[in-house]
Amino acid sequence: MMGKRRGSVMPMDPLGKAGLLCQACGFLLSNPQQAECGHRYCRRCVKGLFRDPEMVVTCFTCKKALNLKEFHSDKAAENDALATQVACPNFNCTWTGTLKSYQEHLCLPEAPIGTTRDATLTPGDQNVNKEKAEHWNLIAPTMGGPSLNMEAVQLRVEALELVIASLRRQLNHQVSTVKSLQRCCSQYEELLKISQETRNGPHGTKGSGPSSQELVSTDGILVWKVENFSKLLKDAKSGKRHSIFSPAFATHPFGYRLYVRLYPDGDGVGKGGHLSLFLALAKGPYDDILPWPFRQKVTFSLLDPTRRKSPLVETFLPDPQSTSFQQPHQRLNVASGSPLFASHVEIPSYLKDDTLYLKIMVDLTGIDI
Repeated sequence: MMGKRRGSVMPMDPLGKAGLLCQACGFLLSNPQQAECGHRYCRRCVKGLFRDPEMVVTCFTCKKALNLKEFHSDKAAENDALATQVACPNFNCTWTGTLKSYQEHLCLPEAPIGTTRDATLTPGDQNVNKEKAEHWNLIAPTMGGPSLNMEAVQLRVEALELVIASLRRQLNHQVSTVKSLQRCCSQYEELLKISQETRNGPHGTKGSGPSSQELVSTDGILVWKVENFSKLLKDAKSGKRHSIFSPAFATHPFGYRLYVRLYPDGDGVGKGGHLSLFLALAKGPYDDILPWPFRQKVTFSLLDPTRRKSPLVETFLPDPQSTSFQQPHQRLNVASGSPLFASHVEIPSYLKDDTLYLKIMVDLTGIDI
């Protein structure tokens, strides 16, 4: 494969700069010349196209016949090209900058793919390297004669290799950005849902938000008596009231402030067949002196008031990367916990007088303020 010419580089944003690519070689324009049809070519590519005076030359893009006398310099395109951000095509070189500054960039021609610069050079060859670099600047494309098609194809392949490398870098960056945005959107959707539900009526027609900051316990343990469960389940199934919040409790008098959010007809993967139970961190007066993120083990239990069966128990450890367990900046963080806590099939055997008894216990080990 013929080596790359000095100035044969691609924009770092090849899609956004497609109008500044030579129609013959596919690289960023060098000394742009505009044909009568409006398409642009490098000056040296134009010379290569007309090396054979008997050969009929047509535009690579629109196929219109070209005449050397109809080409003229395109100063506006030249200025745009010189200001375009490019990267050195040498695989071992990390230089980036404008095309104008690249013309002063001292870097030897790119080695064939699969080799390194060190593999093609020997130590102490500074003078030889300088001569090679000077010679490289003078090389012009051989685009006439029998080798025209082969050399044009080779240049196109080299251009496409650079485009692919650039697009891969952009794609990797965009994938990371999209994942981050997806996480943020999920959290914002949950916050919006909480906000919408809380605004509907004094207790919320679709969900009941926390109504009081008064603490019912300060030892990390909450026993929650949920009365009229059959009505709560009916309202949830009809869409009238999806969830309710427990009273507020805390891990200790100066600790984390917490609520429990209960979905009688489930939420997420538990929707329609389970009771879902989630823990929500609330903004508290001592948050600034507490360790964050919240890392304490949490245990949910559904108690049997007849004491004939063992409690249904589920324990989880908070995800320290989740925004649910960071220091709250709004009144309440997005709740997180167990969407499949108890199936509707199991619940009737834990009801007494249409009442459920839930116990929530936070492990206080390691809390240090």
